[in-house]
Amino acid sequence: MIYRIFGFDYIFDISFFQLCLLAALLGLFSKFLLTFINIDYFATGNNQILVFSLLPVTGFVITSAISNNIALSLGMVGALSIVRFRTPIKNPLELVIYFYLITIGIVTNVNPNLAVNLTIFFVFVSISTEIYKLIGKRLNLNIEDERKSNVYLRVELTSSENNLDINENLIHKSYDSKTFSYSLGFESIEDINTILESIEETKIVNFSIDKPTD
Repeated sequence: MIYRIFGFDYIFDISFFQLCLLAALLGLFSKFLLTFINIDYFATGNNQILVFSLLPVTGFVITSAISNNIALSLGMVGALSIVRFRTPIKNPLELVIYFYLITIGIVTNVNPNLAVNLTIFFVFVSISTEIYKLIGKRLNLNIEDERKSNVYLRVELTSSENNLDINENLIHKSYDSKTFSYSLGFESIEDINTILESIEETKIVNFSIDKPTD
């Protein structure tokens, strides 16, 4: 169907919107799975819902736009090369998930069935990993969790804090229009006290200290 909008001919392509919806649903399903099996230390909050739904769609749209157009694809690579993430990615799993979401969008443009199969494989690997951890605990195997900490700090600040941005114990950082939220894992309370003392008291909106539950 062709519509005339502001002097331009607009072609409504229902199949394009269907594929965008498929990419978004696969991303949201992946987030639901991660939350369900308790791999949710970075896959939580409204911001992450948008990330998991829009990142696959973005990959799909970019792939659709540059297909069979070498000049446009080179220009897109140049444009994307200047993008800088304000939030450092500290956990390898988080980076893998982001690449997975982008791949869903790209594969949806090439072969939607393959995108669904990729999501099914993602489900299988995620569940298998959790089963492996449970078996390891039952058999008292030494399966190390890279996120294993004795105590966790969650703090909200009025502005970004460089000491936390580059801290090796940083698990997750997010921000909205008013506050920056940090989650960090430490071995002892003393480490947390040292971090809190390094932050200006006027910047701290709220903070909490939690111990992991077994």
